[in-house]
Amino acid sequence: MTQIRVVLHAHSTWSYDGRHRLRQIARLYGALGVRAVMMTEHDTGFAPDQFDAYRQACADASTKRCTLIPGIEYSSPDNRVHILTWGLDRFLGEHRPVLETLRDVQTAGGVAIFAHPIRQDAWQVFDPAWVPYLAGIELWNRKSDGITWGTRAQDLIALTGLPATVGHDFHRLRQVYPLTQRFDVDESAVLEPQLVTALAKGNGNPQAFRGDLSLSDTLHPRLEQIRRKARDGLRRIKRG
Repeated sequence: MTQIRVVLHAHSTWSYDGRHRLRQIARLYGALGVRAVMMTEHDTGFAPDQFDAYRQACADASTKRCTLIPGIEYSSPDNRVHILTWGLDRFLGEHRPVLETLRDVQTAGGVAIFAHPIRQDAWQVFDPAWVPYLAGIELWNRKSDGITWGTRAQDLIALTGLPATVGHDFHRLRQVYPLTQRFDVDESAVLEPQLVTALAKGNGNPQAFRGDLSLSDTLHPRLEQIRRKARDGLRRIKRG
């Protein structure tokens, strides 16, 4: 078995707000030593009959260094809750009820992650009925959380007992950050089913700055201190 680093949660021009093509994403992350990127295109505006073409586009854009895994980020009817999904062979539809989406993902043999709890305070509407269908909660989302993770996600993970994941929520280059999931895989076999199964079993270890991430270590308070100093500095600049 080989240990690899994988980036979760990324958007290409297959999403309405994506800025980079799939091939650019594969080359970028391949150069950074990332073995696979688990894509999560938005359900909003995604053409239902294009899923097969999207899957093929991910395969065509993959390189020897970096494999792109097709996935969809599904949203609730009010767009407040987002669910990251992989391992499906079809598109489920836009803005569906969360529990309906989660049940369909599980029935199809896929895997689902509760995305960025801090965005629009999604943690406030988290339903315990979702827990049996989820494989994890996104502890640290680079786009929504910034340079360190938020306490709301951490509290939700403690409450539910679900595994923590980390993601870039890549749309632009500024979302690239040393956040990856570490997996043990058989490099001679197809990556997608191995990664989906590992996530479903909670076997992917979240990493920050190339080290395994522990909620009890001192990284968070150090980064939080940096964030507060930067915020206070910007406020002083704005005040003149």
